[in-house]
Amino acid sequence: MANLTSMPSNYTTLLSTEFNPVNFFFTHIYLLLLVIIGCIGNGFVIIIFGQRALRTTVGTTMSVYPFLFYMAISDTMYLSVLFCLWLTNYINILHHPIICQSSLYLTYVCNFINAYYTVAFTAQRLFAVTQPIRVSYVLSWYRSRCLALCIVLIACLIYSYIPFIVGIVGGYCYSYEKFRKLNAIMDIIDCLIVFLIPYMMIITMNAIILISLRRMRNSQHQLLFQTNNSQLKNFHVLTRCKASRSMTKLLLTVSTSYLIVCAPYACIHTWRLLSNDERFQTKFFKQLEHYFHLIYHISFAMNFYIYIFFGSKFRRELRRFLIKCQIKMSHYFETINVYDNDTSINPTNSLNYEQFQLIRQPTASSIRTTGSFTIGYRWKQPQL
Repeated sequence: MANLTSMPSNYTTLLSTEFNPVNFFFTHIYLLLLVIIGCIGNGFVIIIFGQRALRTTVGTTMSVYPFLFYMAISDTMYLSVLFCLWLTNYINILHHPIICQSSLYLTYVCNFINAYYTVAFTAQRLFAVTQPIRVSYVLSWYRSRCLALCIVLIACLIYSYIPFIVGIVGGYCYSYEKFRKLNAIMDIIDCLIVFLIPYMMIITMNAIILISLRRMRNSQHQLLFQTNNSQLKNFHVLTRCKASRSMTKLLLTVSTSYLIVCAPYACIHTWRLLSNDERFQTKFFKQLEHYFHLIYHISFAMNFYIYIFFGSKFRRELRRFLIKCQIKMSHYFETINVYDNDTSINPTNSLNYEQFQLIRQPTASSIRTTGSFTIGYRWKQPQL
């Protein structure tokens, strides 16, 4: 896979010999906006899906939360490398030893994680719509977490060769001369693993899910109009099916958006690697691949906004979190204002705030109770 930092020097010169407004926008403005918007969104996703309350949610939808949680962390790490890439326009930060290898290794790992997390939660939704009776016994938050961590471990092992074949060559982060052929072969294998195989799996599973959802809707209409002694049971079944169908539609939108955003770069990059035709090695196709690669970065920043538009439960949890933060901030600023006002009244007394608290909340040492009378002793300002 073409990466962020590994660019031949002639290609870099190719993009910088003359001023190009499109290239200037993508390099100096687009990347920074993408990093800011993506990091804000992924931060909220990490907070929402990292809550302990969601782990104990009753239902089959909670099994996808570990994938969405760890995917947000992976996407944030990828965006951090993008920020370093944007910063390289002004400061040479990526083209240094260790930083070069680690950033390149991180991009490969995050690409793999992004692809196979999408495959994993799509497969879970396929199982949920095709086997709704067994889903509660098979899918769980703990199993999904173990599978998510296993995918991370596999990605780290597969790309463990990268730090040994890349380094600083001619002032740029690029593969060593003696490993060029090996790097070309591994790039082809990486395209098959990260693009071709996941794409075929996601497209096939999404098609089956759409067919199953249509059948499920027809069966739910039949179940709704049944009049027998099990109406209450049918109501609970319909409620669970509705929640499962809502989550399935959300994740179907996520996986389809991933395919749409990544398809242009995946097609042109894979075709260029597999084809030896010199027509695909021209300046135009290299620039086109470069721009499609920049568009591909959107897949690491868009999930939060898909959850906002299509996930009612996510919006509810986000609203609850923001209200809680607003209450805490209001309480904090009220406390600060009380302290500032009290300090402005008695600026020479360093114990003023603590004394004011004793007035508002009398402690056991400042209250004496006699029979049915309660006498509170208040602090009195000493005469200066």
